[in-house]
Amino acid sequence: MVKQHAHKYVIGLHPSWHSGDEPEYFQKEKDVLEGIADHKITMSRQHYIRFTLPDSFRRLIHNGIEDDYSMGYGSINGFRASISTAFYWYDLENEAQTTLLLHPFCFMDANAFFEQHLSIEAAFDELMHYYKVVKQSSGTLISIWHNQFLGTDRMFNGWRDLYARFIKAVRQ
Repeated sequence: MVKQHAHKYVIGLHPSWHSGDEPEYFQKEKDVLEGIADHKITMSRQHYIRFTLPDSFRRLIHNGIEDDYSMGYGSINGFRASISTAFYWYDLENEAQTTLLLHPFCFMDANAFFEQHLSIEAAFDELMHYYKVVKQSSGTLISIWHNQFLGTDRMFNGWRDLYARFIKAVRQ
């Protein structure tokens, strides 16, 4: 499936939790994905939005990652970087702008469900709020959706419909 998608779509790495503790894991995981995809991987999002500054971002740069999608909260929705447009990470210790482009997200299904305990309607309202804010600022709305929320697991009944409803609403 990865090989099929890699030839049609841009794919990135979602490294394991352990790669945050063991730097060599990240490179191994990236090498495996590149071997399967048959092309260079330059995008990532950290597992559980787990990163430690500046080490994690330096590691991404060292391993050839150019775009990262981890800039957001892992427990509540909102704008962690106070911005809705991509920006280059600035390494404060080295007083230098880097080549790592950060793409902030403002909404994650798991935050709304597990952490904020939002109903389907409240989650839809929150998504629409972020859409309007991002549109006003000419930003990019990035949201994170997990397979189980878009699948048929009874625990997440209504979330796939919420996603479809949101997409329909923003297309109008």
